[in-house]
Parts: sequence; C-alpha cells; structure tokens
Amino acid sequence: MSREARELVGLPAASGIAIGPAYVLRRERLVIPEFLLEPDEVEPEVARLAAAFEQTRARLEEIRSGLEPSGLVREVFEAQFLFLQDRALLSGTERSIREEFRNAEWALQRQFARIEEMFQAVSDPYIRERSSDVRLVVRRVLEALMGREPEGLANAPVGVVVVAEELSPADVAQITEGRVAGLVTEAGSRTSHVAIIARSLEIPAVVGAGVGLARSVADGLTVVLDGRSGRVLIDPEPDSIAEYEKRRADQAALLEQLLRYVHLPAETRDGFELRLLANVDLMEEIPSALRYGAQGIGLYRTEFMFMNRSDLPDEEEQFSEYRKLAEAIAPHGAVVRTLDLGGDKVTSGLSLPEEPNPALGLRGVRFSIAHPEIFRTQLRALCRASACGRLKLLLPMISGLAELDFALAELERVRAELSAEGTAFDPKLEVGVMIETPAAAMIADLIAPSVDFLSIGTNDLLQYTLAVDRANEHVAYLYEPLHPANLRLVQRVSQAARRAGISIGMCGEMAGDPLFIWVLMALGLDELSMTSSSIPMLKKMLRDSTLKEARGLLWELFELRGAREIHRRVEARMMRRFPREFEGLLPAG
Repeated sequence: MSREARELVGLPAASGIAIGPAYVLRRERLVIPEFLLEPDEVEPEVARLAAAFEQTRARLEEIRSGLEPSGLVREVFEAQFLFLQDRALLSGTERSIREEFRNAEWALQRQFARIEEMFQAVSDPYIRERSSDVRLVVRRVLEALMGREPEGLANAPVGVVVVAEELSPADVAQITEGRVAGLVTEAGSRTSHVAIIARSLEIPAVVGAGVGLARSVADGLTVVLDGRSGRVLIDPEPDSIAEYEKRRADQAALLEQLLRYVHLPAETRDGFELRLLANVDLMEEIPSALRYGAQGIGLYRTEFMFMNRSDLPDEEEQFSEYRKLAEAIAPHGAVVRTLDLGGDKVTSGLSLPEEPNPALGLRGVRFSIAHPEIFRTQLRALCRASACGRLKLLLPMISGLAELDFALAELERVRAELSAEGTAFDPKLEVGVMIETPAAAMIADLIAPSVDFLSIGTNDLLQYTLAVDRANEHVAYLYEPLHPANLRLVQRVSQAARRAGISIGMCGEMAGDPLFIWVLMALGLDELSMTSSSIPMLKKMLRDSTLKEARGLLWELFELRGAREIHRRVEARMMRRFPREFEGLLPAG
C-alpha cells in the first residue's frame, strides 16, 4: 500500500466485494442553539416545532411515493413515519419548551437524548439499534427547524461505494437498482435497518468502520470493501485492487456453486441431518429465505409491531400478521417469539417505570407477567393463526419454573376461551423456551419435560454468562462464543433436550457462523437458525463433513483451557478442511 492507502476493519453487514469510487455523504455538523424564550414566545415556538414535524413528514412522503407498494425497503421506511407520530418524542419536546422556556431545537435534542438512553439500556441488539432510526428522523426535524436542506443519495453516480457516518432507510430508499456498488458506514450493526436492507438488496456493506471515516475520505478515491470479512481499503495500490477483483470473481463462482446446494438435504456424509432455518425480522425477508434454501423460520420477532406507536396492536392486527407469516412460509413452519420489549418505553402505548438496568429488568416473560392482558392478546392471535399454517410459540427470557408455569397456564386459559367460542386453532401448537440465561441453561433438565422444544439464544446467553457487553469497546474482545463456559452450557442444554425427547435448536449469531458448524453438530443441535444468506455455505460444509470428525474436534476442545486457545484450534482445523470456503473470510492473524 502507498502511504495514503488505509485499511480498516468494520462489521460485515452484507456479503460480497465492492470496488468503486467513493461517494461521500457528508452531513453537516448541526450546532444546536440554546436560548431562553419570553412567556409570549412559548406557544409560537411550539407551533414552529409542529410545523417542522409536518414539513419532515411531507418530505418523507415524497420519497415514499416513489417506492414500490410493497417490499422490505418500504416496510422499513414506514418506521420513519411511526417515529414522527410518536407522542413520546413530540409531547416531551413540547413539554420542555413550555416548562423550561427553551427553543425547539434544544428541547428536541434533549428529548432525543432521553429516548436514546432508554434504547441503549436494552440488551436486545435489534431493539437497541432502533435508536439510530430515531436519531436520523430527529436530524431531519432539526434541519427543518434550522432551515437546512437534507442531503441524500438521489444523485449518486452509478457504480460508487457510498461512505457515510450512518444511513437512514430514507437514504437507502433513494438508491435505484444497480446504481450503488457498496455501502460503508462509520456506525451501525448487523441488526441496523440499513444492514437488513443491504442484505435484502444484495449490496455489499460494512458498518461500524470507525468514527471520522466520512470526513477523511475524498470523493472519487477508490474504495474496496469486503462484506464477508468487514475489511475496507481506502485508495489501495493497483495490486490490491487486482487481488480483490480476483476474490470477487472467485466469490461469484463459489456462490454459484453454493446455490446448487439449496434444494439438497442438509446432512453429512455419514447420515447426520441438521435443519437449517432463517431468522426473520420482517415479512419481506421470507422470499429471500426460501431462495437460499431455508427449511422454515427459526425465529420471528414480534416486537416490530409494538414499537414506535401511540397505541398497542390489537388481536386482529396481530392475527393478520401471524396468518400472513404462516401462509408465506408454507409448507414450512415458523417459530414466533412472544413479546420481548423490556422496560425501555419503545412504545408510548405503555407506561413503564424507568429501570437502572433494563437488561436485567422487566423484559421477556417478566414483561408478560407484569402485563398479562397484553400477553393474552398475543397468545389469542397466535393460537388463531396456528390454524392457518405451521406455527410454534417461543417464550423468551425464562429464568425459572414459576415463569414457565405462568406462561403455560395463560396459554391453557386462552385455548379454553377459543374452544368455548368455537374459534379454530391448532390444539397441537408446539411451545418452546428460549434458553438465554445461565439460570435457564442450568435447569434445562427441569424445563424440558414441560415443553416441546428448546432454542438457545447465544447472544444473550453469552453476555450474561461472561458478564460482557459486546457493544462496549473496552470488553468486547472477551465476547467469545467458544469460551469453555458457553460450550459446556450448550452441551448441558442439548443433553437435557435429548433426555426429554424434544428438539434443540440455536438462533443466536453463533448458529450462522461457518466457523462453528462442526462444534454445534457435535454438541447435538438439531437445527440452526441464521441470516438467510448463510444457509448455502453451511449446507455445503455440512454435506462435505462427517459427524465423526466433528465429534473428534469437540473432544479435543474439551481438553483445552482457554477461549483463545480453543478458537485458534477450531479456526486452524476449519481453514485446513475448507480452504476455499474460508478464503478471505477470517481476519488475518
């Protein structure tokens, strides 16, 4: 590389290699003014705030009118309107103007800071990432208040790599098919809406590439990004460009080969079968899941229906959504997780107390116990939809038998009500528990006899077991799925499921990482649920493997003491066994 050339490593968000000139979306820094209002200026200031919200709605409506009537981009884009209608944002700002006699810009920024703090306290990365959507909507309102014109991508040249601090659904909605080669953002995660949209549109993307990137890259500089490894090269040498062009061609050839496995059985050479499912956040992701060979939906989140709205979805709205899910995935099935909002006030239809640590507070089934009427409404909708297809019900954040007993009793009550009404439902609707706390893992042998399946949520299980917040840069290096404690907990849960004669699956990020496929096979998992695009790779590796060699590797790992030592052993074995599949995927060193 030349002296000017740089290499960064961010978070891989959408696979593929992109090479092209940089198109930098530079958002002007907004310096928020603060000044006191005279009493007679308060109501005009409130009116000015309302006008800015309306102006923002009108501008977003212009973008929305140009979108397809359905699709993932439109579905995600709709969330922007929900934020603008959220009374928690608008009324809180109005209250600050009236009570503190401050201008609208200052009051709006302060109200957003409160909301952002609530989001960031949530352990669920998908919900936590929604704060970025709120931030980008707030910025648009601030620009309207300050008389600034919002920047966008409507005029981005063909073939560019977009570089930005962060991108909103409104930004991505302006990208026409085939125009943009790739996306790189300073902030974000794999659960951000931009990452979800990029995967849907199959645009290579890297997020979280580092603060200051957008201001240090000049328009037109060549950018290379690898959406599999997270690498980003700025102004690379010709030799590096040629190397990545070859990798891109190789990846295209590999993908073509992988797609041949889509409709083949997911089984090893010695006859071990592993079901490969898809994690889905939005209905519009289902066609992609089926295209990549998913044998069903292993995790469907229901929180999206409850977020950023002034009311709660009623039984009919929920029933309609779950029925569409069952019909869209048929003849396969879908696992639907009940509400896991937590005490984060992401919907103003609820009045919840502030909690010092929501990650350890009122979330999952605990929330359902505190709000049984909301839980029963969801159960009724799910049971009714079960008559329309193959649905399963998954209970989150169980840590003890009392919580499980409550949920099962409520379900029986709902079933009795529906029977008395003559309303159709599947009497054999399967019920499972999400194992995402060390407590649940330790008593899995007590939980298993009462349910039909178990599903390990490794994201939360890991952070609770290791006491590590992977979003905290100071301790993120400790977040290691191959930690001996995690391996032993997964093994314990798997053995409990086996003894009870029920199935055991995994739906955390660990499930979709090809590095861990042998380990999870050997630990006794029946099914893995992951991002759809990961399925063909895992299926090919599975069909090229034997359960015997996977078990051999696992026994080696149990003789090792440290997480890093285990990781190195697994990485070396998998790269040696599958050199082409792992080429360019793992970080150097």
